[in-house]
Amino acid sequence: MCMGSYKDFLTLAIATLAVVISLVTIVLQRRQQKRDAYRGIYEVLMSEQLQRGRWLVSGISRPGDLPEDRSQDFYLIYRTLGWFDTLAMYYQRRVVPRRWVIEVWHHSLRDISTGAKVMLNDRLERDQDYAPWQHLWPLLDDAAHYQSRGLCCRPQDLAAAGRQPLAEP
Repeated sequence: MCMGSYKDFLTLAIATLAVVISLVTIVLQRRQQKRDAYRGIYEVLMSEQLQRGRWLVSGISRPGDLPEDRSQDFYLIYRTLGWFDTLAMYYQRRVVPRRWVIEVWHHSLRDISTGAKVMLNDRLERDQDYAPWQHLWPLLDDAAHYQSRGLCCRPQDLAAAGRQPLAEP
């Protein structure tokens, strides 16, 4: 009888260990999937074309700054905002590491916020019956209020640490 309970305990311990290993594997795979999804969208957002799109959006501060309707710049702005909307959807649904998104992109998101709102208002004034980029707006709000622990949001700490900005050529 003692031998039987030992075998039962050993069987239970092995089964428990197998479940724990399976759960750890699932967690690690999910984490890797999030990293891969982030890497994929990061590569697109860092493409030369979308960098140019970000600069175009950042340069919009009023309706008079908008490119001509249906021009290449107009479509590039829409494409850029569409990709940021996808990033925002991934952020909201936790498909990508949220901390990475806000830490890496908060300044770019702040930079495009005004231009994105001008684009939205222009579309709505033209009787478009829906608001584009539905996921983007909450992420823009998060970025506006985000304060990084990194030096990017604390330039005064560069001087305090004895690090001076690089001299311009």
